[in-house]
Amino acid sequence: MVEASYGKGGLPMRPSVIVLVLVVAGVHVCISPALAETLSEPAKAALEKRFAEMDTNGDGKIDRAEYVEYEIKKANERFDVADRNGDGTITRKEAEKATKKRQEEMREKMWEWRQKQVLE
Repeated sequence: MVEASYGKGGLPMRPSVIVLVLVVAGVHVCISPALAETLSEPAKAALEKRFAEMDTNGDGKIDRAEYVEYEIKKANERFDVADRNGDGTITRKEAEKATKKRQEEMREKMWEWRQKQVLE
C-alpha cells in the first residue's frame, strides 16, 4: 500500500508527482514495487534509464561503488557546464548563470509534464 504524501497546504500529492520531482531534481530514489505500479510511463522510463546507467555491472543492483562512480560522473558534468570558460574554476558569476539555466530547464520539464497530465 502506498502511503499518501502531503504537499503545500496539506493536500495529498500523487506518487507520480513526487517521483517526477525527485527525478527532475536529480535525487536518486529506491522505490517499492507498490509505488512503481503507480508511476506514469514516462516516470518509469526515466527511472529505468537512470538505474541502467548506475548498474554498470548489470547485476540488477546498485552497489556503493557504482553509486559513487555515477555521482562523480554527474558532478563532473555539472562542473563542466558551470565552468563556462573552461579554466577549471567556477566564479560566482558562472555559478549564478549555471543555477539560472538549471532552474529554467527544470521549469520547462515541469511545464511539459503538466501539459501531458492535462491531456491524459
